[in-house]
Amino acid sequence: MNKIPLAISWSGGKDSSMMLDHLMKDDQYEIVELHTAISSETGRVSMHGVSQELIHAQAESIGLPIRFITIAPDATNANYEKALNTYYSNLKSQGICHIGFGDIFLEDLKAYRDQLLADNGLTGVYPLWRQKTSDLSQFFLGKDFKSLICSSKQSLFSNSICGKIYSQEMLVGFDPKIDPCGENGEFHSYVFDGPIFQHPLSIDVNEILVHTYEHKLKSGEEVFEFADLTLTKSVVV
Repeated sequence: MNKIPLAISWSGGKDSSMMLDHLMKDDQYEIVELHTAISSETGRVSMHGVSQELIHAQAESIGLPIRFITIAPDATNANYEKALNTYYSNLKSQGICHIGFGDIFLEDLKAYRDQLLADNGLTGVYPLWRQKTSDLSQFFLGKDFKSLICSSKQSLFSNSICGKIYSQEMLVGFDPKIDPCGENGEFHSYVFDGPIFQHPLSIDVNEILVHTYEHKLKSGEEVFEFADLTLTKSVVV
């Protein structure tokens, strides 16, 4: 049976990792590459704050090529869609017509993705879709995935979780309104070990940075914390 070639939308976080873990075990697909959108201004994944170097290190350990989609600094929907459409057109020309996503329950986001894909003659694959996030968080921890919280919405946490290991102890301390997978944007993560990796990544947690953003849908501001994560550098003696 010929396998379906599949590209993976990769953020570097736990939902992407669980999605990839599922699809690597699905015999109907051949995973061709990962792709990640990177801000041309910061060289980082937007709202994750993770550097291109860290994403590249993940891909290297996973054993898959990574393509970076550069997004203009103003990050308008038009610029974002233009960059994605260029990438999608290139995939289609190679006969790659399916893309894997780690979305779980955000209907509007999935509809937006599906429309962009349909405009380019592509199809989305969503192995985590509509699964319970409480079950997924336990699956993630039970499979010995390891991740650090790379960004979080400051107002939701009485004690900062940014830069800390995502763990059962952390989940127990969450307010009930916080989704255990951060699916509503409460937090994002960077995965550095687990069954999809050939070797773990050694990560340093440096300073915690604070950024304030104007709320796009209502008046006011939102404050996010970002962990400055870097690869541990080998010391030559």
